[in-house]
This record gives sequence, C-alpha cells and structure tokens, in this order.
Amino acid sequence: MPPRTLLVENFICRSCLSTLRKQTLAAQWALRRSSSQATQPLASASPSHLSRDQESERQKTLETLGLLKKSKDDKVSVKYFEQGEGGKLRRLRGEDEFGQSLMDPDGQMETRLKEMEQELGQATLFTKIVEEIWGKQGAEKLRKRVASQDESLPKPSLLLPEEEWPAQDRIYIVQLNNMIRTIGRKVGGGVLPQKRINSLWKYYSAARIPLSKKWELVHADIWDLLWQILAADHANNPNRMSHIHTLAKDMEKAGVPLRDDQRLLAIEATFISHSREEAITAHRKLVTTLGAAPETFTEFWQLGLRMYCLMGDITRAERVVNTLLESPHEKDPRFLLPFIRMCAENPATAEKGFELYQRLRSALGDSITIEDYDQVISYFLASNQTEFAFYIFVEMMTSSTVDLRGTHKVPASVSSPFFYGKWLKRLIGAGDLLGAYNVLVHMKSRGVMPQAIVVNGLIGAWLRSGTADNIQKAEQVAWAMINARMQFLSIRKDMQNLAAFVRLRQYGEGWPRANLETFSLLAENYKDRRVHDKMEELWRAFMQAEIAPDSFMLNQLLFSYLQEGQGKHVAALSRDLTNQYQVEPDSWTFMVLWQALPVNRLVQIPPEQLLDETSRTRSLFAEMVKSAHIFATSGIDAQLARYVLHSFRKLDDKFGLLLAYRALRQIFKFTPPDIVVLELHVGSMDLERTGKGRNGLRLMHAGNQIEGYMKRRHQELIALGRLGAADEMPDDVKQQELGNFLEELLQSRITEDETSEQLLKQAAAEMGLHGEVSNFETTP
Repeated sequence: MPPRTLLVENFICRSCLSTLRKQTLAAQWALRRSSSQATQPLASASPSHLSRDQESERQKTLETLGLLKKSKDDKVSVKYFEQGEGGKLRRLRGEDEFGQSLMDPDGQMETRLKEMEQELGQATLFTKIVEEIWGKQGAEKLRKRVASQDESLPKPSLLLPEEEWPAQDRIYIVQLNNMIRTIGRKVGGGVLPQKRINSLWKYYSAARIPLSKKWELVHADIWDLLWQILAADHANNPNRMSHIHTLAKDMEKAGVPLRDDQRLLAIEATFISHSREEAITAHRKLVTTLGAAPETFTEFWQLGLRMYCLMGDITRAERVVNTLLESPHEKDPRFLLPFIRMCAENPATAEKGFELYQRLRSALGDSITIEDYDQVISYFLASNQTEFAFYIFVEMMTSSTVDLRGTHKVPASVSSPFFYGKWLKRLIGAGDLLGAYNVLVHMKSRGVMPQAIVVNGLIGAWLRSGTADNIQKAEQVAWAMINARMQFLSIRKDMQNLAAFVRLRQYGEGWPRANLETFSLLAENYKDRRVHDKMEELWRAFMQAEIAPDSFMLNQLLFSYLQEGQGKHVAALSRDLTNQYQVEPDSWTFMVLWQALPVNRLVQIPPEQLLDETSRTRSLFAEMVKSAHIFATSGIDAQLARYVLHSFRKLDDKFGLLLAYRALRQIFKFTPPDIVVLELHVGSMDLERTGKGRNGLRLMHAGNQIEGYMKRRHQELIALGRLGAADEMPDDVKQQELGNFLEELLQSRITEDETSEQLLKQAAAEMGLHGEVSNFETTP
C-alpha cells in the first residue's frame, strides 16, 4: 500500500481510519467483512458538501490507492478484502470468494461436509445390514424405535464400542464386530450358511467373558441380532437349542428383558440341552402369566405337553391335554401327536392313544393328510402295536369306511397279500424297516402269506443299510425263505410216491418260498463282504433249489472265487455252468474272466508257460467275439477293453495286440480314451507310479509324441480343406485320430519279414477273426 499523504488524510473519513487502525480482536463472526463496506462511504459520499474539483481529486486518490478503478465498460468495479485475526487484511479474488467467506466464516465447511458424508454412508450401511439380516419389516421397527427414543440416550448400533474395553479384552470385541460386519455383507435376506453361524457363535463365545464385565455396553439391537441368527430354525443351525440356552442366560445377566416367545423358546432350549427339571420349574412359574394370557396360552401349554410327554409323565400330560381341549383358544388338533406317541409306547396305554387318534381324526376332518396317518402309524409300529397300526392303515386306505374295531373276521378285501403288500412297499420306501418287519410278523400271525417280491424288497433294504443288525435280519429271513423252498420241493417229491387222494401241507413259520431274486441278493452281499464260505453254502443250496441261474448270479459266484484267490477255477466253472444251464455271458462275465487270467493275477509268468498263456488269451478273445452281439446295444465297456489290450501287451503278443485292437474298433465299436492310449504307449497300467523316478522321462516323451502327432494331423486336415485355419479339431475327430495313432504305433512295433503275414493270419484264426482284420493295412 502507498504511504499515507496529507491528501489521503483529508479525503478518508476518520471513522474508517479508526476502524482500519484498530488492533483489538473482535468477535469471530465480525472479523471478516468486505472492503467495499469500508470504502462505501468514501465512494458514495454525497457531493453536497464537496466541490467538483474536490470530488475529482478524491476519485483519483482512491484509484491511486487501488481502492477504485474503472472497468473496460467504464463501470465501477469493487475490490474485496477480508480482515482476519489480529487485524490482518487479505485481498479476496472476487465476489464469489467474498460470498463463500460470508457463508463459511471459519473455513471449516468443507471438512464438516466430508464428516457429514461419512456419517451418512455409515448410516446407509447400517440400514442395509439391518434390512439384509432382519428384512424390511425389522428395519422399519428399528426406525420407529429410534424415532421414539430420547435424544439423550445412546443411538442403537449393531457394533460394540471397542475402545471401552481394555487392550487384553479388546481383541475379542474386535473379532465379534468384524464377524457382524461380515454377516451384514454376506447374507442376502436368506438363510445363512452353517459356516457363518458357527463362526459367529465361535467369536461370541470367545467374547463372553469380556462382555460380562460390561454388559451395559451391549445394546439391545446387538442382542436382537444374535438371537435372530443363533436361534434361527433351519438345517444350517444344528446346535440351535444350545445357542439359545446360553444366549438367554447371558441376556438375563445383562438385564435385557426377554419377549414372551423368547422366554418360551429359552425354556424349551433348557429342557433339551441343559436340565429338564430346571425347564419344568421355569415353566411352572409362568403358569399365571404366559399360561393365562390369550396371546401365549396355546404355545405355553403345548410346550408343557411336549416336555411332559418326553419325560413320560402321563398324568400331567393328560391334564395339559384336557386344558387345551377345554380352552376356547384357536389351536391345531395336531398338538395331540406327542401324547399319542407316548401312549403308543406303553401297551397299557395303547388303547388310550388309539382313542385320541380317533379324536384327532374327527377334529381334522377332511384336512387330515397322508403324512398325519403315516406319523400315527409309525408310533404304533415302533412299539410293536401292529394291530392298532393296521386299523389306522385300513382307515387311511378306505377313507374310514371300514372299521375293524371289535370285528372277529377281517374282510377279505383288507386281509389279502396284495393289500398288505401296498403297506409294506410304503413303509420300505419311507425307510421304516422295523415297522415293515413288524407288519410281516403281523401278516403271518393272521395267516396271510406275504408275497416273495415284497419280502425281497425288505431284504434288499436291510442289506443296503449296511448295519450289522439289519444284515443279520436279512440273512435270517432270506434263509427262512430258502428253507421254505426246500420244504416245498421235498413235499412235491414225496407226493409223487403217494396216492392221488393224499395231500401234504407245508409247515413252518409261514415265509414265502425263495426265488432267484432272493438268492441273487444274498450272493451280491456275500461277494461284496468277501465271505466266500457263505457264498459256497448259498451256491450249494441254489443247486438244490432247482432254479435256473442267470448271468448275474453266475457273476457273483465267479467274482467271489476270484477275490478268494481261486482265480484258476473261474474259467472252468464259468464254462461248466454256462453249458449246463445255457446261461449267456454278459459284459461282467467277460470282465471276471479276463481278470482271472494268470497274466493279470500273477506278478510274473514263467517263460515256459508263455506260449500256453498266449493261446489261452487268444481263445478267450475268440469267445468274446462269438458273443459280440451282447455289446451291440451299449458297446463294450472301456475297462473291459483296457484289460483285453493290456493282457496281450503283458504277454508281449504283438500280433494278438494289434488284431485285438483292430477288432475292438471294427467289431465292438471301441474308441480308446486318452488314458488308454498313453498307457499302451508307455506299457503300464499305473501311470502314477510310472511317472516317478527315471520312468518319468519315458512318460513325458510319450506325451510329447502324441501331442506332436495330433498337431501334424491338425495341419494336414486344414491343408485338405476339412477344417478351417482357425478351427479346433472336433472331439469325435480327435478321438478317431488318437485311435489311428495307437494303431500305427502297435503296427510299427512289428518287424515285417517273410513270416509276418503268416503269423498274423495264424493269430487271427486263433482269435476267431477269420481274416476280417488279418492284414497290415491300417483301419480306415
């Protein structure tokens, strides 16, 4: 600023000068003001007391001081200044900065705006977490709670104030908070996965001790969140009741009141996971409150009924049942099911249970379902009260038009094997094997012979279960059926020597006669369990049962011999049985025959036996060629073809291997998988073991050779116009080319001389090929 002159002193008023020179601090809001306000009296002083010359000189002085200048359009422009703390002036850039200075006197508005944006983002994230976990209705309830909350109270939060805990406890609080954040991000309004629920419980359990020191810092919303997740009733929360019991105890210690539904659930959790006596005591204390309120009356007494039924307290349970039946409150009649089950477990009270079932059926009317009938039937079957179960099943099947109570003779329509068979199939399909067995016993007690096909279904279900008890039951019933057949055959034989008017009757336990399916079920189980002694006993019984075997029964016997280490008998046994019973072999029959060859059973074949084993292997292949029609529908199994090819490879029968491979491709329509091509190239059935050590180079070389061949063929197909330049080789073409590569490889390993053609024809004749593929030309 230019130095003050006398001229300046004469043209600037004293009040303005006094203001400019004042050094004392003023109020914060008055420290920033426009220089235009200070100069306005100077620029706009009334000319009434100034002459024209004086006014002109005044304007020049202001312009010299930089306080007044003319714009290009001869309009007056004003410069703005700001006086800060200490009286220091700062020139402003223009009217915009001056306006900003008036709106933000302390210059902190931008910082406050950023803080408000962060708070808004946190509030939005909080709302999103609440909606994802509790749904929109839960979020709306929370908003109403916040709106009605006193401003002086702390705001609800799903996170714990971590800084309130000491350092040694803070890590557990931080982990729990992180888990709550993770749940808010992962859950999408649906069911949480079991891993998340377990993790939340893990971190909550770890933080329980630190939390117990400051329960007052755990907001009610956090308790609601923990309850919402840990008390969820679904398959991903198997430890639900244990969680509820612990969580309810902690909420009571924290002084958080439980809702009515939470109190009932806490009692049930205590009964199941902690102490039955404690739960009963807690339930009795609420009789005059929850047990009398219309909103909780039904749920409260139904919970008591379930607990008394599980404890076997029939007196109190019956008292609760009467209370519920006499109450005017709305209820589902199915609350009687636990009491019916308890009555059915005791023969002394089974009659009462059946009467309550009838009351349940009357109350439900047309709304009763098949599942309701099945559940009540299972109660009586589990306690061996089959008579009542049969009454209920008849009512279910006949829509209550047939009542067997008090009848001495059961109608023929419901006492037939066909009617019982439907019941047995239903029970077996539902997995109630004990109930099905009890029904079989009930049938026999009524003189009704069950059908063999139904009993076989039960035997198969027992065997598939794999439990020792069920396997024992299956064997007992199956052998009882076998004995029944033996007895029938004996009676039929004895009757041939008696007079025509003499009739012999079968005696015993009333089981149906065993059929081929019965023997097959036992044979498969004995084979899988590797109990060859029982298999031989079963086969002797089968030979006496005068039942023609099929290929399945034959295969189980052959595999059992092979597993027992008696593979040398497999070929002869198979040949004798197929000739005796005219059984046509199938794919599994040839599988066991190839596996039973010495070259596949023994580690090493003596050199003097190689010619005999080669001849035996070629003969087996000839038998398979004769049965080629059995592979016409589904083709030959890849594992069977693999055993065939490796058998010739192990014998170093190069001619037989080449012919077998060509025959598999042409006759059996076999396409070798990649792994089989690589195995035959390397010469091993165990590539994993071959790839270890020095043999790994051989495996790598084989892979590179196959890959190089495929690339060369790909380029050749592009050159021939069969593929485009950018086209990949189709899968079927790739498999065909791999097959061609293997054939060329096998043929290249045969040294062609004057005897090669003759040896090839000899091998083809022994293998039953009759010249179809007995030449050195590659398969087209």
